[in-house]
Amino acid sequence: MITQIRIDGFKSFRRFSLDVPPTLIMLGANGAGKSNLFDALRLVAGTADRGFQETVRKDRRLAPVDLFHRSKGEERRELTITVGSLVATAYGPLPLRIRISVVRLGTGRVVLGRNCGVWVSRLDQTDWMDGVGLDEEQRSAVARARAEFVEHESEFVPFHGPLGSPLSIEDEESVRSDGNDALFEEPGTELRLLAARECASWAPFLLEPEALRRPSPAFVHGRLDSDGGNLAEVLHRIEERPPLWRRFVADMAALVEGVEDVRVVYDERRQEFDFEVHFSNTGWLSPPTLSDGTLRMAALLAMAADPAWPGGMCVEEIENGMNPERVADLVRRLRRGTGVMPKASAYRQLIATTHSPALLGALKHDLSGSLVFLEQADRVDPADGTISRATVARPLRAFDPEREPGESVSPEQVERLLRKLNRGGE
Repeated sequence: MITQIRIDGFKSFRRFSLDVPPTLIMLGANGAGKSNLFDALRLVAGTADRGFQETVRKDRRLAPVDLFHRSKGEERRELTITVGSLVATAYGPLPLRIRISVVRLGTGRVVLGRNCGVWVSRLDQTDWMDGVGLDEEQRSAVARARAEFVEHESEFVPFHGPLGSPLSIEDEESVRSDGNDALFEEPGTELRLLAARECASWAPFLLEPEALRRPSPAFVHGRLDSDGGNLAEVLHRIEERPPLWRRFVADMAALVEGVEDVRVVYDERRQEFDFEVHFSNTGWLSPPTLSDGTLRMAALLAMAADPAWPGGMCVEEIENGMNPERVADLVRRLRRGTGVMPKASAYRQLIATTHSPALLGALKHDLSGSLVFLEQADRVDPADGTISRATVARPLRAFDPEREPGESVSPEQVERLLRKLNRGGE
């Protein structure tokens, strides 16, 4: 579960800082930096999975020429992305920090810098715990987990390439129960495993209706693909856990009008999983005949219910293809069970972007920091006095006369924005 994001020199970010609660909904105009924030997470996660060069080579949004912040024609030559996380361990909620730095050499080549690593936070600064909403009991649990972990495990590992293949919760439990703890005895292995699984949960979901309509090979087992192409296989995994399946079907029925049931279908000849949805007025329908919105709803609910890969859900424009009146209820259901839960195998989190006035209206009284406005503002570089446009984060907070103007958005400002949006839609 991400708790902090610090970015300097990457795309639209200069000295950017954001404390991240268990549910984070980001709003902002096009070009404000919402997609860039997800790009920063993808750069770190891709480096952890495939290595830096492979990541920037295969992802057009992460092409080296576009990585660095620009100001008045000048381009930065170094960037740093640091992500703070809380990960579930046998010791309790462990505070991790994952950092990459990237530099442009004099030859023009872009490479990882020296200031890269994964480490257990020393907890010298704990202000982020306020932003995340940890209570006193949870704060004490974090401190205990940190002390006990570093007593038995490495507290720092270099991060200059792949951290290793992340095991699912079920795979790790199977390995340990079979007495194969020797796999984890190499110094730093436990820390790398935790970081690899955490990074794997940051991949933003860009659900594609055509991919969601495809059957899934029965022999492929993994987290929901970024485009949702293995949805049927994930549904099969959930179906094997009756309590989780019943809740998934109940959520679908509550969010999609007319839905009465869902079932997974196995094609033995092709060795593929598919699924069907039963509607009160039409009977059973297969994915090719389902609406884009119904498919996206099923994918998001499946992502939240998946027992093998709990953790983060990063979703761009969560309302795409859906009934605007249902989006707020969807978010309410997706945020169920997020945060630091006792004895959880992983901490669930929802990070999403939206343009939905209906969702904004539903969250207008949430002062927990879950609703954040991203905007472009002038940033002055204290080193050379140059001014550049950069992304800033303004969380929804109650009015505080001691807070600097522009640091947050008040409920009154949200009300004015909603009135403006409603007038624009008349």
